[in-house]
Parts: sequence; C-alpha cells; structure tokens
Amino acid sequence: MSTTKRAATWLALTGLIGAASLSSTVTAAAAAELPVYEVRGSGLSTEQAAALQRAFGLKDLQRDDTGAVAFADESTYLKVPGLDQGAGRADEDGLETQQTALDVEAIKQLRAITTDDATKRAVETLRGAGLLPTNAFAAARHTTLELVDVNGRPFHTAPIDTAVSFAFNLDGIPLEGPGAKLRIAFDGQGAVSGLTHSTRDLAKVGTIPVLDLTQGRERCAKQFGGAAKVTDVSYVYDAPALSERITKLEPSLRCAGVTPDGSAAQSLTVPAAVDGSLPDPGPQQPPRTESALSPQWTTRIDVGSEGTGACSGLPWTHLNIGAFNGQFSSRGIPVQFSWLNHNALERDFKDPVFPGGWDHLYADDVDMTYWQGHGSPTGFSFSGCSASTDSFLSNNDARWGNRDVEWMSLFTCSILQQTSGGLNWAQRWGKAFRGLHQINSFDTVSMHSAVHGGRFGNYLLRTPFLWWNKPMKVRDAWAQASIDTQPPSVVWATMGPIGNAWIANFNDYFWTKGVVGPDTLPTVGYWRLSGTS
Repeated sequence: MSTTKRAATWLALTGLIGAASLSSTVTAAAAAELPVYEVRGSGLSTEQAAALQRAFGLKDLQRDDTGAVAFADESTYLKVPGLDQGAGRADEDGLETQQTALDVEAIKQLRAITTDDATKRAVETLRGAGLLPTNAFAAARHTTLELVDVNGRPFHTAPIDTAVSFAFNLDGIPLEGPGAKLRIAFDGQGAVSGLTHSTRDLAKVGTIPVLDLTQGRERCAKQFGGAAKVTDVSYVYDAPALSERITKLEPSLRCAGVTPDGSAAQSLTVPAAVDGSLPDPGPQQPPRTESALSPQWTTRIDVGSEGTGACSGLPWTHLNIGAFNGQFSSRGIPVQFSWLNHNALERDFKDPVFPGGWDHLYADDVDMTYWQGHGSPTGFSFSGCSASTDSFLSNNDARWGNRDVEWMSLFTCSILQQTSGGLNWAQRWGKAFRGLHQINSFDTVSMHSAVHGGRFGNYLLRTPFLWWNKPMKVRDAWAQASIDTQPPSVVWATMGPIGNAWIANFNDYFWTKGVVGPDTLPTVGYWRLSGTS
C-alpha cells in the first residue's frame, strides 16, 4: 500500500477527516445544477495566526493584509547540505562567484519522519488549534534529493523533508488554486520547516445551471481551439489568490488534453455555468520583425520570457509572463525579450549547432529565461502558434549555458518527469547543461496559471524587512511559487549538474541577491530536487 493511501486510510479510521472527503471528484456524467458558495471570511485573523504560530512552536509567522500566512525556517527549509569551497572563476558577465560542493557524507545521513507521523502531527495540531478545515484531505510525501552519475545511474536518494499537503473539496468537487492552500513541511527532527495557509470560509447559498460533462468537453475543445485534443473533463471550484477579494465561487470545468505533437496540455479551467463565457485571451503582440533579431548580450544582468497563449488555448499566459516581467523591470533589471503566441519560436531555444538555432540571440543570451506553454518529458510545444524551425523544442536540440543563461525556468508539463521512454530525467536533459546551472520545471502535468511568474520573480528579488521577506534561492523560489499556485497533485522539480569535487549550483540565488556558483559542467553527474505542491 502506498504511503499516501496509508495516510488516507489512517485519517478515515481515526475520524480526523471524514471518509466522505476521500473521494474528491464527481464522477457523474451529467449535472443539471451545482452549488454556488458565498465567501463568509478570507484568510486567518491576527488571533488565528497567533494560535497557529503557538500550536506549531514557530519563532515567527508572516501574515499579509489578506490573511494569508507563510513561514519558512531559513536554516532548515529545503536545506541541502553543502560545503563552501571558496571563490570560483568569474562569470561570463564578469560577476564574482562562490563555489559550493554537495556534502555527500552529510546527505547520506539525512533522515525524515514518516509520512504517517507527519500527517498525524499536522492534523492533530491543526485540530487542537481549531484550524483544521472540515473539507480538507491530507496526504504526505517526502521532498527528495536524487544524485546520479554522468550516465544517469542512481548514486543516492535522500529525503529533505516530509510535506503534508491538504486537498480541499466542496461536496465532493475539488477546490483548487492559490486561495485553497494548506501545506506543512517537517524537517528530519519533526520541527516545522515551512508552512503555507491561504483559505476562505465558504457557505452554500444556492445553485446555478451547469453544462453536463459532454457539453463541458465541447466548451473545453473550444477553449483549446484545436491546439490540443481534450482527454478529460471534470468539475472543479477555482479558488483565486486571497488578494482577489471575490465574494462568491461558482463551479468550473477542468480541461485536460494533449497537443498534436504528443505533449501534455497544461490543464486549465473554464466556467461550468450554462451561460458562462470563455476567458479573455488578452491583446495580441504585433508580429516580430527582422529588425528585432540582433544580439543584445552585454555585461549586464537581464532576463527574457516567452510563452504560447491564445494560439495554444491558454488564456492567461500573457498575464503570467507579464507578472514575471514586471517583477524584474520594476527593479531595474532589463527584460531583453518577451515573445508571446505566434512570436514565440522554437528556434529561440535551439542551439546554433543545429540548423536554424537562435538561442545565442534569445534564450541563452540572458541570465534567466522563463517559458510558459504545453510540454512533455522530451521538450515543449509551439503547436498551433509557430513552426520556426519547427513546432517542438526537443531535449536533443537544447545546449544551454555555453553563452550566458544560468537558469532555465520552464512553466510547462512533465519536463523533469522521473522516467519516460526508458530514460530518466538526467538521461533526457543532461546534455542541455553546457554551463547552465539549473532547469526549473515539473515532474507532472502543471495547471495553467496567471500568477506563477509573478510569485517566482518576487521570491527571487524581494527586499528584506526585519527578519523576513529575504530573497530565496532560485530553486526554493521555484518550489514556493509552485506550492502557492498548484494543487497537491502537482510535483515541482529542479535539476542541475555536478562537477569535479562535487561542485554544484544547488544553492544559487539570482544575481546580487546572494551567492551564485560558477558555470559547472556535469563531469560527475546530476542532482534533482522534487516535492509536492
């Protein structure tokens, strides 16, 4: 029996969470009406936040003006043991670097509490504080660090923490989104290393007519617009961030699909109401012109972004990319390029060693590139949007970091899936590391988001205030942005190379926000950190 199933069974048997909540989906083929919920309260009060802090014995707890609560222990949150190895060679931009080696012996000694123990602690503590939602279902999983050799053969896997993520439902229908988040991570000694709490109090106030799932499939197909084939439709309540001060929740449809090139479609939501309308796809960029195709590489810190939106059936890409861009431009960091829809080209990510490759002008000409669109374990898709040089960026066409890029951040599906086609994540993507420090992406299908990019950028760049709000490491910022915006079923992941003497870039911050390692080739192997949202 899996650890997740054991934890669920334990909860049902003890009555801490009702057995009815173990079923989180509606399986009926049709529904005439579904409930509407009114927002009666949002977030935790000051008193509730204080009670939560006392219950878990936390030294501090951050509560924002929406009532969302967060905690991360700097000394233990997603900590990977490392050894300072002194100054490294300067970056190609002339920036100083600091070498850090994986402390292999310390990693071998890492231990974690069991998933059953973590689940019990989380549930009982929340219940004792009067803060256990009645519509929550807990499941636990270890966050893991994997080390493999240069050929992708496993060397060691260690637990980093044990995270308990709560899934929510409303009368059997999943409630998902940034406004339905409760996650608690325990370190190896059982102390809380990270906590996220962002929920609303909801009350049923009536019903509305909705499409049945057959009709819902038609609406999903219209949203995808031929860019993806619908494979599954289900009901869901979409919970936006608490900062969107909504007054009610209506049911939506979760649309899953696959693109013509076999990539998993990023799952998205559309209204389920009979009179509902599809999301506004936003403005279109004017066409790219040849005058834009010139190298911009200088000794500056900069970023770039690309994404497929309306042309691939994804309505919020322009908002997500815009939020990412805004975090950098508002702090004076240039956004060298930002191509959307038909302007997003496969060749921008392809190395010039391959015919038509332009990554030296774009994806590999900045310090960080952020991408949003459909993807798969072997690449990401431009299908329905562009085909220059083709409509799929294959892992075999990626050679990143031999010019400039340190961090390739791919908000797409399944890039770092554990295994696919008989090859693991390192065997598929290892050859892309030609000076690249990290690929940040997902092990599973990801859910379309309008806010992930902004959260990621803020965690990278934020300004400290007293003892909190400090910038996060790149891989921690990716993990936390994913935890904030994705349901518990989504597994985020980051991988990087291991060089001579176990030098690795696992503790990189963005430039000027903390230490950054030197460009490192994978002469020893690769590392991957992954965990549940």
